[in-house]
Amino acid sequence: MAIKLNILFIYLMGFFYGNACPVHIQVEDNLGNPQANVSVFVDNKAMGVSNNKGIAELSLTDGSYTIEVVTKNGFKLKQTITADCNTKNYFKFTLNISGSDSAKLKEVVVQNRTVKKQIETSAFSVEVIDFKKQYAKAGDVGDFINRASGVKLRTNGNLGSAVQINLGGLQGKAVRFFKDGIPIELFGHGFSIGTIPVNMLDRVEIYKGVMPVYLASDALGGGVNMVTRTSNKNFAEVSYEIASFNTHRATANFYLQNKKNFYGGFNGSLNYSDNNYKVNVPIQNDKNEEFKDVKRFHDMTRSNYGEAFIGLKEKSWADNLRLTLIYSDFFKEIQNDAQMVNVYGQAFSKEQNYTGMIHYKKKFFDDKLKVNFLTNYSHFDTKFIDTTTVRYNWEGDIMASGLQAGEIRAGNNQQLKYNLAASRLNMEYRLSDRNFLEFSELFQYQRRKGSDPLGAISPIDGIDVMTIPATYRKDNLALAWRSLWLDSRLESVIAAKYYHYKTDGYTTDNYGAAWKSSKADSRFGYLAGLKWADKNYLLKFSYEKATRLPDESEVFGDAVMTRENLDLKPEKSDNLNLYGEYSILKGKSSLVFSANLFYRNAKDGIFLQYDIPFSRYINYQQTEIKGFEFETNYVPAKWLSTGLNMTYQDIRRIAVESQFNYLQDSRVPNIPFLFGNFWLNTYFGNLFAKGDNLNFTWNANYTHRFFLVEIPKSQEPSLFEPVKDFQTSLIIPKDGRMGQFSNDVGIYYHFSNKKTTVSAECRNIGDIRLYDNFNVQRPGRSFHLKLIYNFF
Repeated sequence: MAIKLNILFIYLMGFFYGNACPVHIQVEDNLGNPQANVSVFVDNKAMGVSNNKGIAELSLTDGSYTIEVVTKNGFKLKQTITADCNTKNYFKFTLNISGSDSAKLKEVVVQNRTVKKQIETSAFSVEVIDFKKQYAKAGDVGDFINRASGVKLRTNGNLGSAVQINLGGLQGKAVRFFKDGIPIELFGHGFSIGTIPVNMLDRVEIYKGVMPVYLASDALGGGVNMVTRTSNKNFAEVSYEIASFNTHRATANFYLQNKKNFYGGFNGSLNYSDNNYKVNVPIQNDKNEEFKDVKRFHDMTRSNYGEAFIGLKEKSWADNLRLTLIYSDFFKEIQNDAQMVNVYGQAFSKEQNYTGMIHYKKKFFDDKLKVNFLTNYSHFDTKFIDTTTVRYNWEGDIMASGLQAGEIRAGNNQQLKYNLAASRLNMEYRLSDRNFLEFSELFQYQRRKGSDPLGAISPIDGIDVMTIPATYRKDNLALAWRSLWLDSRLESVIAAKYYHYKTDGYTTDNYGAAWKSSKADSRFGYLAGLKWADKNYLLKFSYEKATRLPDESEVFGDAVMTRENLDLKPEKSDNLNLYGEYSILKGKSSLVFSANLFYRNAKDGIFLQYDIPFSRYINYQQTEIKGFEFETNYVPAKWLSTGLNMTYQDIRRIAVESQFNYLQDSRVPNIPFLFGNFWLNTYFGNLFAKGDNLNFTWNANYTHRFFLVEIPKSQEPSLFEPVKDFQTSLIIPKDGRMGQFSNDVGIYYHFSNKKTTVSAECRNIGDIRLYDNFNVQRPGRSFHLKLIYNFF
């Protein structure tokens, strides 16, 4: 695949670039000010538009051409040039606009909002985490996402463990993850919020409740878009982190670009951890069962990720054309079940991924039409091996042997191959200076085929059902009209969405019968957003009729522990958000208050129903979610910043079946409903040498207690009332604490040469016992040391 993509790219390079050379047209006024957005015509044919530096780069062969430059105000200049590919072709066009108002300006000041600010001031409820100043921090991107307002990440352990996000009261697959707008599942476990260091990303966009048109996804409760690191200048950086539990993490990033705007680079990471932190678990002795602190002995994780890319930008035929090749692998030992009751000593999973991706961007018709197209193909080889006939205890000793194969249920020797393809097309057309049409389409295709001799065998055909291909196709479309009003203080967005999927495969039932089957469904949705920004105020309102389609694994299961359900319906939700922000800016100090009210009414939620001997996904319940987020950021001086956020989400079951009337309006269990964060950052410069910088950070996290089972609303204790008449094993934390409070501290030193950074952190400094899901314990106190070096 990689060879074919390279041949295609070389062919395209030769076709577009081989017989031509770059020609630079510099446009300025009579005062020497660069003129941006000036149309450039070559022999009466539109060929480009000048950038903010007043330069339009054309690709022309040897010869003479008539060049005409035209401003939006109607000023024109025409002259003849001669292009010679053996020399530098740089031609200056000076427009005489002395009669215009712009000629009275001695200096042109262009104010361009950062990408972060542009996104956060859109009509949707969104938070952007900028990583450009966070590369010295240890850990992965999940640590930072977990500190965002309204977000709660939950994991079953340390590095490499599965991570589930709760966003606006909805969680799991209801919240979609993307890498540069492409669903993250196409990149494998090597690129995930539980494995990717912060050095790999430019920013993370967290959309709460309403998804923007350009992502065109079937997310039910929002989404997270991880934008990979890019640059406009050459750089090369490496980092290495060593941490507790024999954890090692390394990254390498570099980017090179020549004067002809040909560029290339590499982003990669290596992760390894034994994850052998201590847990408090029951150990059987001669007389009874006692709890001991023991080290996890079978939880090692190893992951590698690397992407190499080459491209061209600022050409007449492409603003950016980029080819990316990706390889990743992931290995994970499995230590225990979801409740830390059963312990495993040999089961593991493994994955390899190969991906090719092409990205094309271009503006047409005097920048009125913007086209952004991205397509990729991925191939996965996965294994899930659980064939041992012995059983272990928590001390790593073999307690029994000669048993049925498999520590986890009936055993597995599953090997699957996945072929996945996806493409995303985004277009925006400027109808006028204040009206825009936006279109987006996301197409996904997946094909699964493999084998599992210990899995389901059709009694009719006598074949392993995993050897029969299962396919899944999904197509999401969105069309929006965006308008600016009242000098752009007011912005409105209305959009319609269409969702469709179709899947084919081979399914089995609880009695061993098997047959070929298929399922298809289509749905429509819509959204609206409104934003008002004036001086220190920002107000937003958004609504979406959202849909989340069932995926292939939910429809067909895995033919081992999870069976099919062809009657699954798409999840649906009405999402509303009301956001307000007030800023006080004075000199170098600032104080910002923000709050978000949200409401969700989710129907036909897809839920994994555990059963014996098999489980299956079902449409389980209807929930009503009411929530509130609050955040404040205070910068009293250049050297100090602090802030806090708090989230409360009331998630209730409604419209329950008659036999469960006593659970009407009960809280949905196993979901935190009150949590928050506090942070303090200090900055000191020129301490030991001119140009150096020393930073100190303190981050605190609180999660209020929550229940693992459904409790009638009449029996719920008040928020801070002691829990009575319930066994503590049904509460997290189960030791009587009101909640879980942990602290992280870090110190970061940037050397004066601007090339070297050293950081040290301590996570969970109080060594508090922490839980996220059921009774699975998270790591205790850990130490992290990280070194970053910039070559140039």
